[in-house]
Amino acid sequence: MRLSISESGLNVKSAKAWFLTFVSMAIPLGFLSGCGEQTPSTSGNGNQSGRVGELQYVTDDELARFVDGTPDNSVKFPEEDFVAGRKLLLESKFAESEKAMKDGLDAAVKSSAGQTKLGQYCVRLNNPLYYEHKYKEALKYGILAGRIFYKQPPAQRPMPMWFFNVHMHQGFCYKYMGIYPEAELQLRKAINVAASAPSGQVDWGFHRLCYIELIDTLIKDKKKAETKKVQEELKNLEAQHK
Repeated sequence: MRLSISESGLNVKSAKAWFLTFVSMAIPLGFLSGCGEQTPSTSGNGNQSGRVGELQYVTDDELARFVDGTPDNSVKFPEEDFVAGRKLLLESKFAESEKAMKDGLDAAVKSSAGQTKLGQYCVRLNNPLYYEHKYKEALKYGILAGRIFYKQPPAQRPMPMWFFNVHMHQGFCYKYMGIYPEAELQLRKAINVAASAPSGQVDWGFHRLCYIELIDTLIKDKKKAETKKVQEELKNLEAQHK
């Protein structure tokens, strides 16, 4: 699935054709669990081997540098790479977008460790990696972004669309990797962010897309009762958006 990108990483236009394949589905918002703070997984050791949950995709060193590090004020944030990465993403030049973002990644980490700006940089790197089907690497940067965002005091957190982007793309990655419980969790979080965001901050097309992907995930995971419930929730929401 290919989605085009806005300021925070999303634009619904290129998703419209994809939506048409689901036009006959009677698929609608009650209460969905999973929208709270991210819960860190635990591991018995500091290595990748034997790690569980999201810690399979990030190392302790990465968590220390990206999330818990201290910014170095002598290093300039790579704004040019940040802007170039988005421009290339908008042009569907995903490999070039990835390269631009990785060119500035070290400076981004050093200049903005643990800060919202680095979380946004990670989101912008996560997106082209997802489109290139590099799901495990995309998860790495989505997880790091989420950890950074959720540690911020409310006044320093980014707009809801950034949280939505993080959870949506993690959900897609887990789904395409066949890890359905994690896909369900992340898609539910994305849906709840969209539902609680101020009007206009999360495009209805992407909100709906997360429902469709959640329904497909539940079907693949053979959760019939949950599938029916979410289909009814989406049906009700679609009626509201006519």
